[in-house]
Amino acid sequence: MIFFTINKKKKIIMIIGHKGASKIVPPGNTLKSFQKAIELRADYVEFDIHKSKDGNIVIMHDSNTLNVTGVNGTIKDMTLEELKRLDCGEGQKIPTLQELINIAKGKIGLQIEIKARGMEKQLISILKKEALIESSIISCFNHNRLLKIQKIEPTLKLAALEPLIVGREIRWEDRKRIVENAVKKNFYAIHPEYHLVNQKLIDHAHDNNLKVNAWTVNDIDIMKDFINMGIDGIITDDVEAVKTILNRKN
Repeated sequence: MIFFTINKKKKIIMIIGHKGASKIVPPGNTLKSFQKAIELRADYVEFDIHKSKDGNIVIMHDSNTLNVTGVNGTIKDMTLEELKRLDCGEGQKIPTLQELINIAKGKIGLQIEIKARGMEKQLISILKKEALIESSIISCFNHNRLLKIQKIEPTLKLAALEPLIVGREIRWEDRKRIVENAVKKNFYAIHPEYHLVNQKLIDHAHDNNLKVNAWTVNDIDIMKDFINMGIDGIITDDVEAVKTILNRKN
């Protein structure tokens, strides 16, 4: 992590590689892209998890394989062997969570977005076995899934993902509700879509001991604005750009 001077205070800014270092090494959510994020010394890799028919936790953004592999298939209805036959591009295969852990453990944090039901106990078991509870953040749009995880392992850092509702005016009441819902549920952070973020949201979150990590921020001017506002983390496809702004050498 980097100490970034802001308002004469030292501020930790987390660089979170969205699907790895997906701008530099596409396609994202592949071991090759994750490895590049590790080499660039991002603080976390962000990725999405699903569960295969035979109970393996695999990494892919969508529940269907069509957009990434060109083959129309639903992950929950396919075995790991079937999924591994597919090509994500550049010869990359759909990775398992364990395969990512094998290259990431001790080198980078895991920002895990849960995209499917029924994997909470299995995920926690893996993180405990690998001693990754402390260095992981779990996020989800379905906050009830986060509450299930909280009951099983209350020490895990949980983040409420918050979408932008297209066509709806963003009001302060909406931003305030995002913060207060996360506080009520005793979450670690909020992960709002970046259009939702402004100074008042960040200040209100910080007043309530909540971190704010915005997604997915690829515009340099917006990155700079958020850093000056005191944001805690930037989820980005462009890890190198954030490093450059923060003057981060390693």
